[in-house]
Amino acid sequence: MKPIWQVSLETTAEAALPLSDVLEPFVEAISVFEEEDRGIWILKGVSTVEPDRAEIVAALSVAAAIEGMALPEIEVALLPDTDWVRLNRESFPAMQFGRFLVHGSHLRGKTPRAVLNIEVDAAQAFGSGSHGTTEGCLRAIGRLACGMRPAKVLDMGCGSGILSMAAARIWPAAGIMAVDIDPVSVATTRENAIANGVAARVRAEAGNGYAVLSRVSAGHYDLILSNILARPLCRMAPDLTRYLKPGGRAVLSGLLHHQTAAVVSAHRAQGLRLVRKWRYGDWMTLLLEKKTGAVW
Repeated sequence: MKPIWQVSLETTAEAALPLSDVLEPFVEAISVFEEEDRGIWILKGVSTVEPDRAEIVAALSVAAAIEGMALPEIEVALLPDTDWVRLNRESFPAMQFGRFLVHGSHLRGKTPRAVLNIEVDAAQAFGSGSHGTTEGCLRAIGRLACGMRPAKVLDMGCGSGILSMAAARIWPAAGIMAVDIDPVSVATTRENAIANGVAARVRAEAGNGYAVLSRVSAGHYDLILSNILARPLCRMAPDLTRYLKPGGRAVLSGLLHHQTAAVVSAHRAQGLRLVRKWRYGDWMTLLLEKKTGAVW
């Protein structure tokens, strides 16, 4: 078995995702989770090649300075010889969010049939379902299914494809387009679509955001799901509006509570209105709607 090195550090909720983006190129898989009893967030990355600690410290120092925080203590350690893949999968419990049950492949065939199962193993792509932003999006999708039957759904920034799987599960007639800038995420989404039996309806493409849609002639969407970060959500608001049908809806997450006003304002400037918002811990999920009759 190959040796495995782990890079770990502790940080704040606001800095967790930006720092994970910086750490990601130095490792092969990364996880971000909260220790609620201590009020901190922990980043852990693993690699089969020994990471260069000096390079990691230099890169994270710049990111920490941008976030206005001190550089966290960074630990690089060689892990004991263990079957980490097996342990990781077995320690990934099934999680129910409304109508959806997210679980790893080790629980295949062992979950209730009364719920909509989404099988996703922890992998290189971001998103195993345990993050509050993913929970918010899944619960929003479940609520929308009561009165919405979208023919076309876009998952922008798909990560591991959890939201694409959820849309395919709850709307069996819908076609799903999944987009991510990371080719590993796109490959993972395709694998998960096969594992969940929805590969015929989920198309995953790699590229720079909405620019992918002009390349694949995707048209317009009834529903857009985007679980990324506040700044890119604001920056991509004009493109989201351009590809959302009049009367269409968008579910946005990846933003902290204090970033809500900025994200809502960016989309209101494009003619969208806020329908509802939900808070899960420090994280927000927004439901927006494009005015009927709007032309872009």
